[in-house]
Amino acid sequence: MTCRGVRGRLSAYRDGDLTGSEHRLVAVHLEACADCGTRWRELGSSLDGLADVPRLTCSGEVASRIFDRLDMENRKPGLAMLFRPMRAARPLILPSLVPAFLVVVIVIASALILDRPEPLPPVVQQRAIEAWTTLPSPVPDWGTELHPVFAYGDVSTPRARAGTVVPRYLLEPTGEGTLFLETVVARDGTVSAVNLIGGDSSEAAPLLEALRKERFEPGRFRGRPVAVSVYRLISRMEVRAPLT
Repeated sequence: MTCRGVRGRLSAYRDGDLTGSEHRLVAVHLEACADCGTRWRELGSSLDGLADVPRLTCSGEVASRIFDRLDMENRKPGLAMLFRPMRAARPLILPSLVPAFLVVVIVIASALILDRPEPLPPVVQQRAIEAWTTLPSPVPDWGTELHPVFAYGDVSTPRARAGTVVPRYLLEPTGEGTLFLETVVARDGTVSAVNLIGGDSSEAAPLLEALRKERFEPGRFRGRPVAVSVYRLISRMEVRAPLT
C-alpha cells in the first residue's frame, strides 16, 4: 500500500472502521515508513488533546430562547410573518416604492423649475462682465518695487552710498514746516519712488528731485535684495529776533 493510500485511511484506522486485510496493511506500512509513522503519531496526539478539552454545555437562557422561537414559528402563519425576511414577508414593498420615488422626483424638479430666477437683462449682463474684467490685478510679489517691505527683523535697512548725500541747503530752506517722506529703495539700490506723505508739496519739490538721485546699498532679506520703504521726518523752523 502506498503512502497516499495509508494517509487517507488513518482516521478510519484509528476508529477501527477498516477491514481485517486493510488494517494489517496499514499497520505494516506504519511500522516500515518513518514519514507515515510520524504522521500517525501526530494525528493521535492531536485527537488525544482534543479529547481532553472539556465539553461546552448550553446554558438554560439560550435553550429557552430557542424553544420560544420554535414555539412561535409553529403557532400561526400571521405570527410567523413577523420573523420572516423582509423580501419574503412583504413581497410587494419594493414595487410600491418605485412610484413613490418617481412622485418625489417630479415634485422636486417642478419646485426647482418654478423657483428658477429670471435671466438678467443684456445691459446688466454687460456691466457685470465689464466690472469683472476691470478688477485690479493680483497683489505684486513681496519685496518688489510695487510691493516694498519695511526694514525690520530679517530685513536690513538700506545704507546710502558714499557721494550721494542730499545737499544740506535743500534740507534747510527758509520758512517753517515739517515734511514726512517715503523713499522706496529698489532692489538694485536706486530710488524707484519718493512720496510726500505730509507737508507743502511746492516747497518740497527740489528736495524730492534730489532724493530721487540718491543711491543705496539695497536692503536684504536672508541675503536676497528686496525693495524697502524708508520714511523720513524733516522738521524746519525759522528763527527770528524777538521784537523790542
